[in-house]
Amino acid sequence: MKILQVVGFKNSGKTTVSIEIIRYFTSKGIKVGSLKNHGHGGTPIGIDRTDSDQHQKAGSTIAGVVGENIFQLSHIKKWEVADMLAIYQHLNMELLLLEGFKELTYPKLVLLQNQDDLSMLTSLKNIIGVIKSSDIHIEDNDRPVFDRENTRSICEWLYQHHYLLGGVR
Repeated sequence: MKILQVVGFKNSGKTTVSIEIIRYFTSKGIKVGSLKNHGHGGTPIGIDRTDSDQHQKAGSTIAGVVGENIFQLSHIKKWEVADMLAIYQHLNMELLLLEGFKELTYPKLVLLQNQDDLSMLTSLKNIIGVIKSSDIHIEDNDRPVFDRENTRSICEWLYQHHYLLGGVR
């Protein structure tokens, strides 16, 4: 399974770019999975006050619920990234798109919304490309720089230069 991260600060366009990448790779017949980091604090919507939440409060270490093609797991302890990745691997995903998880070191695309975001280019590891808003001026000799509005070229570049050549691991 190849893994690609899409990272940036809140409201930088991560979900929009992620959706386009998922659509593009799916159209190529690639089995794509996605995992979003709910990094805004609190519990993601849909877990509190459910039967599985009550099962957990009663002592179940892992509680799951399934219905209408949705399988939701909650864990009494903090989920380890390696455990979540193993689930996707077990489901035979060919490409896993991680939205967020800045601290991980998988190949990543960094979204820049404004000049203040440029600090990510020196603080993050394994950046393979930069996606910027049109009002940011940046030259990066180490990596390609894309305008956020041109998602098609981002997807084509990813597919040809990284996915097919094995650069996304």
